[in-house]
Amino acid sequence: MSSRTIEALVTASVGLALVIGVRWGLGAAFERYERRLAHRDPADAARRRTTFGFLRRVIVAIVAAIAVWNVLSLYPETDQIVNALLASSAVVAIFVGLAFNTPLSNLGSGMLVAFAQPLRIGDRVTVGEQTGFVEEMDLLYTTLVTDDARRVFIPNSQLTATMIVNRTIRDPRRIISASLPVRLGAPVDEARATVLGAIETVEGIHPGQARVLVGDVTGNDVWLTAMASAPLDADVIQLGSDIREAALGALADAGFLGPDGADAN
Repeated sequence: MSSRTIEALVTASVGLALVIGVRWGLGAAFERYERRLAHRDPADAARRRTTFGFLRRVIVAIVAAIAVWNVLSLYPETDQIVNALLASSAVVAIFVGLAFNTPLSNLGSGMLVAFAQPLRIGDRVTVGEQTGFVEEMDLLYTTLVTDDARRVFIPNSQLTATMIVNRTIRDPRRIISASLPVRLGAPVDEARATVLGAIETVEGIHPGQARVLVGDVTGNDVWLTAMASAPLDADVIQLGSDIREAALGALADAGFLGPDGADAN
């Protein structure tokens, strides 16, 4: 094994150790910082976590690029290419152009999103036709986890070109609604009270925040719209089913269901 090869292996090993050390060191420093500020506003914690997570990936990528650069510089063949690129003043212009006009624009867009923060890690957002929780933001993609546990990978460049609906920043709740039929002619106020009482027995919703509104009148039924709120990480599909089951049972026991009662949605 030649001395140059040994030097390249040593350089690569040192570079790998630096990448691991920088990644671990930044993570440990941020965790200590977060523990000292854990009692403060959780929204601030979400903002810091999003910005820091993206910056850590950028820094690690830069350290890794420098390590690779040093290894390539050890060989005359690749050293000439490295020096030519480094000496060329057009490299910066080319890189900036690529960063905003090619898939590398995901890196630039991710940087903008990490600082502007229309979304943060842990937020529930809608991007285009996809709705879910922001699980991770890396250099190229942002990952959403939908209600049916699918992971959707959205290019960061799309986040700066598409409308984002953030459902967390101002009101960190999930709203669950269900339509329920009441036979025409039944006392609506009593039916509403019956549904409201049934909703309050459902586990997993915020107590005292449910509402029951009068909706449409169709055929022989008056339709009530029941609305309840739940934590962001709630299983809204299951909670919606539980609310319908409890409310329909209570309406049936009170004699408020009409002939179309089985069509509740």
